[in-house]
Amino acid sequence: MAEQFATLTRLGLEPQAGVTAADVAKDRDAALLLKRHPYVAAMHCLARDADGDLTSHPRVTTVDLEHIVGPDSYPDLLRKLSTAAGTRYLLQDVSGGVHPDRSRWVVRFTFDGLTREIHPRLDHDRADPVVMPELFDAVAGPGQGAAHVRHGQTISVAYVPRRHVAELQRVLDQWATTA
Repeated sequence: MAEQFATLTRLGLEPQAGVTAADVAKDRDAALLLKRHPYVAAMHCLARDADGDLTSHPRVTTVDLEHIVGPDSYPDLLRKLSTAAGTRYLLQDVSGGVHPDRSRWVVRFTFDGLTREIHPRLDHDRADPVVMPELFDAVAGPGQGAAHVRHGQTISVAYVPRRHVAELQRVLDQWATTA
C-alpha cells in the first residue's frame, strides 16, 4: 500500500487530511476494498470524510455502468464527473435525449463556452463503455486529464495534471492486470 500511495502522490493524487498508508492498513473497510480491488483501493482511501472515515481522493470518482441507462443518466454523470474534476462551474446547459434516427442517446452540454453533443449507444440495460473516456475527458479542466480503470461494472476515474495522465493510465492498467 505504501508503494501505491507513493506512486499516486508522484502522479498528482496526494493523500488528503494527513492520510497515510498505515491508516489504510488499520481500517477494516479499506482492508476489504484492498482485497477486492487492490489496484484501485488506494485512490479510494486517500482522504477523510466529515466523520473522519477514509474516502476517495476529491479528484477521484466512480461510474456504475449498470446505472447509466437513460436520457437523464448521462447528464447526471457529466455533472458528477465535472464535480470530481473541479470544473463544475464550467459545465452548463446539460441535457439528455434520444436521437431516434440513429438509435443513440444524445447528451448535449456546454463546457467552458463550447457546446458539444456526445451520442452513446442506446441501451436500457447498461452504459456505453466506448464513449466513457470521451465523457471523462469532456469535463477535464485546462491542463488536466482523466485516467480510468474498470473493475467489474464500475469504472474509477481520476483527474490529474495532464502531464501525468499517460503514466497514471499505464500504472492503473498494470495494477489491473496484476491483481
